Amino acid sequence: FTALIFCTLTACNPRNPSTPIGENSANLPSANAEEPPTTGPPTPTPVPPRVLTICMGQEPASLFLYGDTSPAARGVLQAVYDGPYDMMNYEMQPVILAKIPSLTNNDVYLQPAQVKAGELIVDADGNWVSLQEGASYRPSGCADTSCAEIFEGGESVSMDELVVHFQFLPGIQWSDGAPLTATDSVYSFSVFKNLFLEAASDALRFTQSYTALDDLTIEWVGIPGYQGEYLTKFFSPLPEHLWSLLPVSDLLSSEMSTRTPLGWGPYMIEEWAAGDHITLRRNPTYYRAPEGLPHFDYLVYRFVDNSTDAIDALVVGECDFVDRTALLESQVPRLRAEQEAGHLSFAVQIGTAWEQAAFGINSLDSQRPNLFGLKEVRQAIAMCIDRQALVDTLLFGESPIPDTYVPPMHPLYNPDAAQYEFDPEAAVALLASVGWVDYDLDPATPLTAVGVAGVPDGTAFEFTYLAPTDAERPAAAQIVQASLSQCGIRVEIVLREWAALLGSGPEGTVFGRQFDMAQFAWAASFEPSCFLYSSAEIPGPYPDFPKGWGGGNLAGYSSPEFDQYCRQAMFSLPGSEEYRSAHYQAQAIFADDLPVLPLYQRIKLVAMRPDICGVVVDSDSSSALSHLETFDYGDTCKR
Repeated sequence: FTALIFCTLTACNPRNPSTPIGENSANLPSANAEEPPTTGPPTPTPVPPRVLTICMGQEPASLFLYGDTSPAARGVLQAVYDGPYDMMNYEMQPVILAKIPSLTNNDVYLQPAQVKAGELIVDADGNWVSLQEGASYRPSGCADTSCAEIFEGGESVSMDELVVHFQFLPGIQWSDGAPLTATDSVYSFSVFKNLFLEAASDALRFTQSYTALDDLTIEWVGIPGYQGEYLTKFFSPLPEHLWSLLPVSDLLSSEMSTRTPLGWGPYMIEEWAAGDHITLRRNPTYYRAPEGLPHFDYLVYRFVDNSTDAIDALVVGECDFVDRTALLESQVPRLRAEQEAGHLSFAVQIGTAWEQAAFGINSLDSQRPNLFGLKEVRQAIAMCIDRQALVDTLLFGESPIPDTYVPPMHPLYNPDAAQYEFDPEAAVALLASVGWVDYDLDPATPLTAVGVAGVPDGTAFEFTYLAPTDAERPAAAQIVQASLSQCGIRVEIVLREWAALLGSGPEGTVFGRQFDMAQFAWAASFEPSCFLYSSAEIPGPYPDFPKGWGGGNLAGYSSPEFDQYCRQAMFSLPGSEEYRSAHYQAQAIFADDLPVLPLYQRIKLVAMRPDICGVVVDSDSSSALSHLETFDYGDTCKR
């Protein structure tokens, strides 16, 4: 930590040596004369710098925006880059943007364009293709597949292009005083494109042009036919005036971009002591400085070895805030005790990750009985499993139980989608209705198949449940096992490390689609991830399966109706009624078919000194540090 030396000058200057000596010098006091005492203002007491210390359980590998994307790196970059937007309750809030573009504020619109044969388009089914004879496309003015046409050759056709304008707030500066302009965002786009062109990111694939209209305005134009999500097509600024001096490839390793990146946020990096801490100081050019922000002169990210050390440091005052990277979830009993003693406070952040149990609906193992081929069986299992017990036992009652891949707090959540309460009796009755019966009238033995579609008669209802070895997951598997036993279903738990559980197909059990049930998590976003359950995402050998072994639909679920609504949702304009309706319909189908059973939303914990204020904990924020410029503690919190 860089020490500050405070020096106060007092009335200790020598008397003026240039006093004239002349005829009036006799009237001056002699050197031996006693001088009268002098009085003056009291010496001011130096004000020590205010320091905020944040304990982290991980150290970033890099602070380059397109390098390390770990929670630790994102946490530090919250201090360097404020925004450009924040996520709150799965909705974007502008920070250094003047507003979030939308259809209603006219920053988003469609414009007709002439498209020639061979040029890239998004076809009527949402595929990224070139315009060739036989291609299905949406002509200008067509919003869905009902008005699609087939290209029969010729010079050109008229299609719509999506145009989006992003406008910066005026007066934003980099911490070196240089103005931040739209060209810095264009430079960021260029850097990303140079580094990741071969990765075929959607942000690049669907972009036709990304230009600066003036110092404050970016214009993004999509390729013809694209009418989907557009907010993630914005590129966070990078300092062109400084970094353009380097080859783009050097940005992945240069100290200027990886250790001390220039930003516009509340703090600027001063020192990185590897393995110990990163120190930042207040940014004098921060655009919210006139509001008195940030409240601290210095910000220190201190790295600790484990959650116990983090809490110890917090209790004795060596840190003021412990972020999610310290993995405090195992420390809730101690956190509660320390909170009751007044030593700290803690908050639960509902994470974007949601735990699920996927059914092996369409296994590639031809010898495996299709135990879960009927949706009634999957629905019955949902009613057999006490998901509230999972939340109460493992997550301290702090997590909502999701019904679909869209979290309950999401603005596009469909509240009318089917919900499955814990009801073992109703579950057993539903199983019996499709042929799973208590053949020997012995509740200690599993149910038996009698006329179950896709399952040989006499097959016992027993299977293997795969789960990861980390965190609360083994305990969750045991609760699932105990719940299902009440319904006459015998489960063998097999725990595996992540690398083995999610190994690539065809050898990998889950991605190779050779499992009965498997537990793992996906992450939700502000754009509902219906595509993960589309037929195109089923993993399998290419070209029969478009995504090869990298598809995310591990259950092997396939529903043409679901595919249709998901595709419509993904390629409808956000904010339109077609967009909302399609997402609702896709969720309703998903909840009825139930290819996976949502178990619970994962939680993240943060802890802090008891007198802290200004902390905002939100379910979709990537970090509770997204508003750290407002953090404060002590008496100033009471003002």
